[in-house]
Amino acid sequence: MTQQKNAIPILPTFIASTPITGSNMCAPETLSLRANKVDKPSSTLTEESPNKSSSSSSSSHSKKNQDERNLKKGIWLGTASLALLFVAITVTMPHTQSQRDTLGCDSMCVGSQTSVRSMLTLTGATMVGKLSDSTKLQSLGGARKICLFMGVVAATAGLLMGFFATNIQMLWASMIPGALLQHNANILKALFSSYHDAVPEKSSSTERAASAGLLGMAVGLALMAGPLAGVSLFSTYEQATIFGLVCVTISTILILCLPSTSAISKKVESINNKQGFFSSFDIRSARTPAAMFLMSARVCMALAFHIFQTIWTASLKERFDFGPKDYGRFISFIGLTYALSQGFLAKAILNFFGGSTPQGRVRLLMSCCICLGCGRYMAFQTTSLPVVYCLFGAIVTALGLINTMFTADTSKIATPDEIGSLFGVLAAVESAAGMAGPLLGGALSYIHPINAPLFAVVGLYVVVLSAVFLFYESLVLNHSERKQLQEEEALLKRQN
Repeated sequence: MTQQKNAIPILPTFIASTPITGSNMCAPETLSLRANKVDKPSSTLTEESPNKSSSSSSSSHSKKNQDERNLKKGIWLGTASLALLFVAITVTMPHTQSQRDTLGCDSMCVGSQTSVRSMLTLTGATMVGKLSDSTKLQSLGGARKICLFMGVVAATAGLLMGFFATNIQMLWASMIPGALLQHNANILKALFSSYHDAVPEKSSSTERAASAGLLGMAVGLALMAGPLAGVSLFSTYEQATIFGLVCVTISTILILCLPSTSAISKKVESINNKQGFFSSFDIRSARTPAAMFLMSARVCMALAFHIFQTIWTASLKERFDFGPKDYGRFISFIGLTYALSQGFLAKAILNFFGGSTPQGRVRLLMSCCICLGCGRYMAFQTTSLPVVYCLFGAIVTALGLINTMFTADTSKIATPDEIGSLFGVLAAVESAAGMAGPLLGGALSYIHPINAPLFAVVGLYVVVLSAVFLFYESLVLNHSERKQLQEEEALLKRQN
């Protein structure tokens, strides 16, 4: 279950015409602003010549069409690139386990590697996220493209180092490049947010959630198809590695084709240029109440996941006599379910619950928390394997939905110059929970091997559910409304 543990909670954790409305208190101000914005062009037309006005209108319309094309093209190219990258990473997993056995890397060795990987990810996600917001690499295609290239290079290095490893030290070294530099899922979330910012009418929470959902679908399909292909299509580690390198090469080509974005303004660039080295790690958006809430919720969910994993794998072995093939099928089922929930169900369920409204999003998030807590508890009580599969289908769908909504709302919290940094911080705190969760689960098992960790998991989801009910609308959704209102006011001042 190593693959599941490393992939599912971080998938990112990663997916129109009107903004999210937090409360009716902002409505009069918003209407007034829009009225002012409508009145302004009328006076401008009386002063400008018809030809100049027509030319300006045509240029604006052309730019809008180009931004819409960039949005569609960027989302599909980015999704395909991420899917191929994760296929390349996962296709060698079945053979990697055999190599670990050959080199004498036992369960203690694997556990230590997992902890070290989490520690490296904590550092790497923050650094790469901050680098992706830089405005000094536009001549090279933009900082986010550079970070995506770093990710595919790191994946390539990991594949080759793992294949040529002849001792445990080389096996340990093979995980370092990916843990530090391969954060393409988070970078693509930031890039998609920039595409949406350029097209406000395609920037509703539902549209952003759909984009984030495509990234989740890509990772889910890769989690299902990669290990399956590694076992059924490639009989040797060499064949799987060659196929992985081909996938990485195609992923790199798709990154080259990604359209550029100019979401970071010149004003932001001038501010960033004045900052020193240490001040570059000062992320303003991460200190907002909305970001602190989302980080706390993600930490609770990640802790719940890792505590659950400490007892779940052994439970499957004891109750259903799971072997390697059974685990493989179970992981493939999880990957397929996650992909379907992100690619096809997320937007439909969001619309069903009224996800474009604050009340609808809160209801859906609460429903997901109930499903995650109750589903994990019930999965331990049943002795029927089909029931376990059904419960985990609901659990993975709920996890995909809650991650999608958190991603969409996170992208509306940060300013364009900090969106990559904020996603990096979120990934870092989840990695910290990944380090603490197994230790906490092990400590709780001394109190009671099953009930103590299981009740802790349910309790953590109750905490998230209560926090969502009490604070999500006021802290997160209303923050997005206030942020958009401030942007409109700034735009009006520049026009005046």
